[in-house]
Amino acid sequence: MNRVCQSIVLFLALAGLASCTPEAYRKSADLQVQKLLKDRQKRTLDYAPQVEAPVQTPSRPTRKSYEKLPASPVPPAMPPVLEPSRFELGYGRLGPEELYPPGSESPQRQPLSVEEARKPGLDRLRLGPPAELAPVQTFDLFDAIAYAVQHSREYQSRMEDLYLAALSVTLERHLFSPRPFARTGVEYTGGQLDVDYRSALTITNSAGIRQQLPYGGEIVAEGLVDFVRALNENVSDGESAQLALSGTIPLLRGAGMVNLEPLINSERQLVYEVRRFEDFRRDFVVRIASEYFRLLTQQQAIANRRFTYIVAYQLTEQTYAIYAAGRPGVNFLSVQRAQNQLYEAENAIINAENNYQAALDDFKLLIGMPVDEPLEVVGMELDINPPDLEADATQMALKYRLDLKTASDQIEDARRAVEVAKNGLLPELELRARGSIGNREDSAASHIDSRTMEYSAGLTLDLPVDRLAERNAYRRALISLERATRNWKQTRDSIIAQVRDSLRAIRSARDTLEIQRRTIELNRRRLDYANELLVLGRATDSQQVVDAQNALLQAQDRYEQARANYQIRILVFLRDTGMLRINPQAGSLGLAMDRGHPDRRQRASSGSQDPADRSADEPDSQESSVR
Repeated sequence: MNRVCQSIVLFLALAGLASCTPEAYRKSADLQVQKLLKDRQKRTLDYAPQVEAPVQTPSRPTRKSYEKLPASPVPPAMPPVLEPSRFELGYGRLGPEELYPPGSESPQRQPLSVEEARKPGLDRLRLGPPAELAPVQTFDLFDAIAYAVQHSREYQSRMEDLYLAALSVTLERHLFSPRPFARTGVEYTGGQLDVDYRSALTITNSAGIRQQLPYGGEIVAEGLVDFVRALNENVSDGESAQLALSGTIPLLRGAGMVNLEPLINSERQLVYEVRRFEDFRRDFVVRIASEYFRLLTQQQAIANRRFTYIVAYQLTEQTYAIYAAGRPGVNFLSVQRAQNQLYEAENAIINAENNYQAALDDFKLLIGMPVDEPLEVVGMELDINPPDLEADATQMALKYRLDLKTASDQIEDARRAVEVAKNGLLPELELRARGSIGNREDSAASHIDSRTMEYSAGLTLDLPVDRLAERNAYRRALISLERATRNWKQTRDSIIAQVRDSLRAIRSARDTLEIQRRTIELNRRRLDYANELLVLGRATDSQQVVDAQNALLQAQDRYEQARANYQIRILVFLRDTGMLRINPQAGSLGLAMDRGHPDRRQRASSGSQDPADRSADEPDSQESSVR
């Protein structure tokens, strides 16, 4: 009868184990969650909206899922996108060009008047001689990038994130290496009448090495030595030693590649962080270049408004002279209109300079420079290599974008997580073994005797009676896999949309730049014609000149904005397609991003730059035109 009962119990236990499949756990979780949600929604909302989290049975992870170093796409070599223009000086004799050799007669010229001779000097000293000022740091585009790489707080934080990711890998690798340990303890024991007032001092020393096995379990080799020192005659001195080797190996739960999951995950997270850091560096370059070009645009806007102020001043003087001469048709209203234009031009200069200073402070914050430190942003002539807009930019982005590759690899991570959670549902079957050898009671601790050897081995089975936490973890892993798949699709579609928008933006910026160039030429001719009409007396009002000057100013502003926008859009397009190379071999842009380059590091640390210290292959900022 007892055997029958034992057979029934064993059969029921095996049947229970057979029914505890991952699919059964998933269905159990779904039933409980749906019931709970319906009850809470009914009480909260007075109705039960449908909530579902459907999942598909995932395929088993492939070898690709367990790669510690997933491959990263590297864009092909291409011409540098931005490079300083190279100025070539002609080779020849020093001195001015000899237009009229000796013996030939030069054409007769009218001698200069005193006013004409003094005019260039007066124009140059209109605002007075230069004052003694504090040293000002001078940055071009590549100097600003090099300085930002060394001093930007945001860049430093991103480097720290990468460092912390690598730090986590060192710990996970250490856990799978031999780890020594050593312990020392002191214990005092004593008693009263029942134990004959015995008292002793025991010193315990143990040292050993533990090794975590790759596919689960651990092996520990340990040496233990005890020294007993009697404190009265009721206890005798003694010492014992023991060498032990023990090990535990899981056979079901926690066995296999599941045990390597923390190490694999940390290794792959480091790769993802490297990709995120590279994406940040590319975006960082684009942001600095964008702000740099916008600063140059605002500088040009200030110059345009100063020129407009000069023209408005001349127009006011001219209109007043015509009015004072009593020319018919020109009344004092024209003079007042010209004066009003002069005041507006002066106010425009003030506003433009304020906007520039505010933008300059934002630029300092971006590159990590103290806001109160003086900075002069200088333009430089750049050779721009526009990308091939006829190539399949979408396919290039899908091939070289690092964030899309990371989203794809995270699907493999989610598959591994499902396998880990599924393993947690298994029974816990563990093999334990231990062997030890020591000294005999009547011998010293150093006398290890083989006759004292002891060994043991056994199995421990923990049936999956309570697996609610593991069941929930398995269900979460399934949902995470679905989310990872949707995230990859969302990332892919977002990249395609970004590239399509970048293509449209770069074509639009190119066409707009050409249109604004033509608009400037048109408004220049319009202003010249309006001035001629006013001088010749064919126009009785200065309004036409004012309108033409305003139109020219607006055209010049839009041209500078279009020029900067075109350069920015090229960088944005390369960033969105994953083709922006910023490694040290990628030209001046990559060289500026190299923190280890001695020339860039020194110039970024000093900040200022003497034109005489420039290398021979870089143009002097004093001789470079605006961009």
